[in-house]
Amino acid sequence: MINELRQWALENKIEKKSIDGFWFCFNNYKIDNHEEFREVFGENFDETQLKIQLKNVALFIDEWDAAKEYDAVSYGFDYAISYIPIEYKNNKLGVYRMLFRLNGESFDDFFGLD
Repeated sequence: MINELRQWALENKIEKKSIDGFWFCFNNYKIDNHEEFREVFGENFDETQLKIQLKNVALFIDEWDAAKEYDAVSYGFDYAISYIPIEYKNNKLGVYRMLFRLNGESFDDFFGLD
């Protein structure tokens, strides 16, 4: 099963899509939240100190709880999530997650700082 997930990720270019998505969100964050960006990354941000690398890909079975005993977000289809830790100057600041349908199409993402 792990090899199939790895093959699916390679065939669907999940790493490239995730890293491209990260940079899109990161650049928007830098512009749209300039003050917060400076607080988090400092006055003299050095992009070479920002480590961005795909860390994990996970498969989620949606609606496992068919009886709906637990309140949870449900998309109505199974999906995969890629995880990219946001590390700057060897400090983990958060994580970027991109969600994919099983056909490889991205349908949502989350840029989160701790």
